[in-house]
Amino acid sequence: MSRRKVRFSHLGFHVRDLDTMVDFYCKHLGLQVTDRGPLTALPGQPEICFLSADPNEHHQVALVEGRGDEKGMLNQVSFHVDSLEDLRELDSDLTKAGIEQKFGLNHGNAWSLYFMDPEGNMIECFVQSPWHTRQPVTDPLDIHLADEEIIEQTRKRYADEPDFQPIEEWRTAFARRLENAS
Repeated sequence: MSRRKVRFSHLGFHVRDLDTMVDFYCKHLGLQVTDRGPLTALPGQPEICFLSADPNEHHQVALVEGRGDEKGMLNQVSFHVDSLEDLRELDSDLTKAGIEQKFGLNHGNAWSLYFMDPEGNMIECFVQSPWHTRQPVTDPLDIHLADEEIIEQTRKRYADEPDFQPIEEWRTAFARRLENAS
């Protein structure tokens, strides 16, 4: 049994009508849009919209357009882990269990490992970075690099991007936005 701690973070849903779903979650559940844009790494570049009502979570719900009758509603289930070392250990455990289809992504605001559960549901485990970066960002990540190298590569890659800032500054500004929306 693993001693790894994971904390639930967010769900992603495939949706048929992105604007209607965004309106529903914002109007009826009090969520706010934190970011929105095309997923350029996926075929057809579907649009994704990130929603949250918690300044400690960039998104609690991710809505991805393009749901068809053949595609299920669930996009992914995501969990926080405590460190990049936890991601490396998870990657090793998955490999030992015969799970080879997994990949790392650098989102600028987080470092993630994606993989499928035994029934084909997408799982994301991630570590938050010290920065906020406008989303979506889906750059490859080699989780086997040293922590310092991943941190420095991330800082250099995104420092000139719009909205790049320390995560605490973003959280404070988003908390004000939430207060003003009440």
